[in-house]
Amino acid sequence: MNRAAGLALTKVKSVGIDEAPFPVEHSPGHPAADANGNVKMPNVDILVETADMRDATRAYEANLQVVKQSRDLLAMTLDLLKGA
Repeated sequence: MNRAAGLALTKVKSVGIDEAPFPVEHSPGHPAADANGNVKMPNVDILVETADMRDATRAYEANLQVVKQSRDLLAMTLDLLKGA
């Protein structure tokens, strides 16, 4: 539908790999422990993920506001044309 309307499509430029090291914890009883009893934990940074989530939420809300404003302007234009 976007191509038929002549709209630009969103494309992914590149996908990167997070090179951050995995934190290692000593936990010999853990099922994922290596021979030394060390376990690699996820390298997810909660602060970065929360900031990314907030950024995505704000971008979505801004885009939603643009759609609402466009719809309102179109409705007002149609009302003006009906009166003419």
